[in-house]
Amino acid sequence: MKKIIYLMMGVALISVTSCMETDNWDAPDARIYGTVIDEYTNAPLLTDQNDWQIRIWERSWTASTPQYQDLPVKADGTYNNSKLFAGTYDMVPHDGPFWEPAESEIVTGVVFKSGGSTKQDFRVKPYLQILDFDYTLGAVGADGKANLTLRCKLRAPITEGFDVREVRPFLSLTVFCGNSSKIDIPEYNDRRVDVNKNWNDVLSTFGGSGDTSDIIEMGPLPVKSGYTYHVRVGANTNKGNNRYNYSEIKEFKVP
Repeated sequence: MKKIIYLMMGVALISVTSCMETDNWDAPDARIYGTVIDEYTNAPLLTDQNDWQIRIWERSWTASTPQYQDLPVKADGTYNNSKLFAGTYDMVPHDGPFWEPAESEIVTGVVFKSGGSTKQDFRVKPYLQILDFDYTLGAVGADGKANLTLRCKLRAPITEGFDVREVRPFLSLTVFCGNSSKIDIPEYNDRRVDVNKNWNDVLSTFGGSGDTSDIIEMGPLPVKSGYTYHVRVGANTNKGNNRYNYSEIKEFKVP
């Protein structure tokens, strides 16, 4: 019996000792960063915070089948990660409001340098662009509120193969403004413009020609005196998981 007990204690001691062995892997210290660019404007593709990703696969890892990682893209269209393992990677923008790059457009052989930085930009074709975004603010009434009206045009660089679902306003009390960071009240949500039409029918409904609509108006939206708001417009399609293409964010204060 004593031999069995001693044997069990020995196994336990070996297990504890093995757990205390030094990890011989270097900590990940490679940095990759860059910007996702609207192919048609050469400007960063504006988005919501962490709304979609840069997908990467390490091709220099051969011990098993490479598994992808997703690097979140920030609202200004940039991404940055400084805690990755050095190696050779394939990369592609993924799951965003743009025509998904073809397999031949995946950027291959990007080298992530240990202790160094690598810049990799991408160019994508967005489903929609928000043009001429503007707003008007009415006078503050006796109830301490003013009416906000938003206007914009839509442009579809590629006009076939999708339906426009909706155009809607987003308001926030912080600099983060979009579908995941908005004031979520009926007075704002009900002011969205339901479209659900192909591009030719969009032009028939709202006017316009070619790849650009006439002005689409949203409102009035009640805003409170004394508050500073951040506002933008988003439009989405029935593709790309219904993610929104966005205008820039504008700030205003209600007197």
